[in-house]
Amino acid sequence: MTHSKLPIGVSIRKNIRSESLQIAFSYRGVQCRETLKIKPNKANIKYAEALRAEIFSKIERGLFKYSEYFPESPKCNTFGEAQQKNLRIADLLEEYLTDLPKIVEPSTAVRYRRSIHGQLLPEFGDILVTELTPRRIRQWIKSKRCKRKTIANHLIPLVKVLRLAVVDGIILHSPMDAISLDDIIHKQAKVSDFKIDPFTPDEINQLLSVMEGQERNAFQFAFYTGVRTSELIGLTWEKVNLRHQSVLIDQAKVEGEMKGTKTGVKGEREVYLFPSAVQALESQAEFTQDCEFVFHNPKTNESWTNDQQLRKRAWLPAMKRSGLRYRNPYQTRHTYACLLIARNENLFWIASQMGHQGIEMINRHYGKFIEEAGDNAKYKPKFEW
Repeated sequence: MTHSKLPIGVSIRKNIRSESLQIAFSYRGVQCRETLKIKPNKANIKYAEALRAEIFSKIERGLFKYSEYFPESPKCNTFGEAQQKNLRIADLLEEYLTDLPKIVEPSTAVRYRRSIHGQLLPEFGDILVTELTPRRIRQWIKSKRCKRKTIANHLIPLVKVLRLAVVDGIILHSPMDAISLDDIIHKQAKVSDFKIDPFTPDEINQLLSVMEGQERNAFQFAFYTGVRTSELIGLTWEKVNLRHQSVLIDQAKVEGEMKGTKTGVKGEREVYLFPSAVQALESQAEFTQDCEFVFHNPKTNESWTNDQQLRKRAWLPAMKRSGLRYRNPYQTRHTYACLLIARNENLFWIASQMGHQGIEMINRHYGKFIEEAGDNAKYKPKFEW
């Protein structure tokens, strides 16, 4: 069907098998074009013209709501009017995924993506936003067999998108507002899986004895400096001063991105190098002295990308070969602290070496080991009363 003249803002959209009418208008400075599922005959053209005029009238009076006229249009999201009846949790999460690089650190984005793809989308993705209830969320929480912290971390993206849904007027209240993890999860799950489990000197030697080359150098350095794993793989040669037996720790590598230390400027410190740490650096210089980063993955001859790569490709195989009870790489840091405490080193000095501002963290985490160090048990008052 041909039409010599169509009203302003009304056009015909031609597909392979059919034709339909479109109307064009401007809303909030955005050029909009919406397809009407009607054939381009005389009566429908008049209807399209009248509909467009009605839209303009409501826009001028501030009464126009995009979702009332075009509930299935992607433009509803643009104007914060996503159609409540059809919008799924997956729609919110997928939109949030596209914004992640702009709003969070790369390492945080990686964790959120894992939670969204691994937990939230499979469990809640197909549920309509308006139909997600606190009861449904509680059922999922009860089904999990992991620690409270893990559950809370998985729920962070869901909390955020539901909060945005409230702001956008999609729902009146977030179902997460009625959720209290402490009232839901099993008592055992509330117990943190954080545990200090240091290596003994003999165990350190046993583990290092099954390592070679760059892998041995990296973990020998870790045991005798107490640096975090992210600080270990982020160490560059320009921060090393062998003449003064020290390294400057002011950066870390997280998911391939360089950033400051975990505790920011407060965590920056100059770490004293014990002989074993110096030996590790001198040995490592044979491999990477001309490179930027000190410690490299020997299989790729490139610096380690993240701590998980180091754990899976170097630490885990070595732990299996050693025959020792498994502990994660972060225990090298705890081992360092416990060895110094056992030798009755000054607690304030230990705190400074580990990037703590005072001894509060030392007392909190290593109080048991401080008591076992022996000085407290042997202490005698200076005066007789």
